[in-house]
Amino acid sequence: MRMSSAAGEDIREGRQWPDGAARWRWVAGALVAAITVVMVVKFRHHDYKDAEVWYDAGRRVLSGETLAQLPHYRYPPAFAVLVAPLAALGPAPFFFLWYALNLVLFGASLWLAQTLAFPRDAGGRRASWVPTALVAVFALDTLFLGQTNILIMALVYWAFLDDLRGRQWRAGGPLGAAIAIKVFPVPLLAYFLYRRRYGVVVAGALWSAFFLFVLPAPVRGFHRNAVELRDWSDRVALPFVSHGKAGDWGQHSLDYGNQSLPAVARRFLTRVNVQVAAREARAIYVNVADLSSGAVNAVVLAVSSVLVLVLIYACGWSIPSGVEGWPARDRIQRAVGYSLATTLLLLTSALSWTYFFVMLLLPATVAVRLVTERDRVSALSVCMLRAALIALGAMTPLLMSQSARALGCLFWASLLLYATLALAAVDLRRAGAESVSEHPPMPAQD
Repeated sequence: MRMSSAAGEDIREGRQWPDGAARWRWVAGALVAAITVVMVVKFRHHDYKDAEVWYDAGRRVLSGETLAQLPHYRYPPAFAVLVAPLAALGPAPFFFLWYALNLVLFGASLWLAQTLAFPRDAGGRRASWVPTALVAVFALDTLFLGQTNILIMALVYWAFLDDLRGRQWRAGGPLGAAIAIKVFPVPLLAYFLYRRRYGVVVAGALWSAFFLFVLPAPVRGFHRNAVELRDWSDRVALPFVSHGKAGDWGQHSLDYGNQSLPAVARRFLTRVNVQVAAREARAIYVNVADLSSGAVNAVVLAVSSVLVLVLIYACGWSIPSGVEGWPARDRIQRAVGYSLATTLLLLTSALSWTYFFVMLLLPATVAVRLVTERDRVSALSVCMLRAALIALGAMTPLLMSQSARALGCLFWASLLLYATLALAAVDLRRAGAESVSEHPPMPAQD
């Protein structure tokens, strides 16, 4: 075969074409550069979004001002104390350091997801661009809004990895920190309780208490911290738990940006405008019925209960007591359980905005891994997993439509992913049972 002159010149000059990993690094670098340019433009136009809220809270901590009744700040005092050192640097350093921190945390989350899904298969991680691309729009949304969900994702995945490695007490640390920053992941304690990971539950509760009550006290004082915690509970936490509303953001529990089961159910089953009043846009209605609030709550509770039962059936009650002594391929069963718990959290939370779904990074990574498990996952499961990944990818253009979001397009795609992961989990459990019956584990030696 005759080489082209350009190729010949490349070889003579000692240059080589970059391999696949190098090409993706170049692509990632170009994307980061482009996003950074956008962030610079946003800063120049004073488009700080939620980063301004965190900065203001941090500055108030530094100046000794109260956080009670602070408009738009709906986090416990602990988060304001944690970001106060960054706020001391000034608005520009805070804005860009917070952005850079989120980039690093997204990279860490990707590594954690890959480690959970591909524990000893570095080659399989080459497909990591698929789940990364699927959640890219949610990651960008988080970056541009200056939100905290990438931080929460990294902490939750860290807890998963420590639990997978049998470090239950260590796993409670990042999980407790995530709960203290944003109460959103607190239902994961119930998942670990179901999996009989009592060390994670106890440690998570203790670390949450530490971050909520102890950490801010030296800076805020125990009394002031207690007052601000009580204000946060009355203004945000209790309305969220009882009505799915966060204080004066009650309409956000119905707005088209909310892709949770409670929000989608209320939009379908009650005649309510799915636009936040502050948008001052035309009213949008997608309801097919007009039920009472109690009836809708009953529907949400029933569907949520079914989803929980699906997780329990898919994962079963018997679990490995630890990773040691089990084949590396059986770790994927634990990763599927983490993925189901994460997806269920997104589906059933009263407030799950589109940027919350960046946490689908792990479920999507695990789904990519399961497609390769054809010896233990049925052809039906593989086909459905592929369909779920395609459906999730199709959501990116649909999210540009207010009507599509009002209909819960992301919710339905996530629900399909949840169902297919559950089906694959059943296949894995059955294949594991058959493997144990044919090849029982060796007895432990003294």
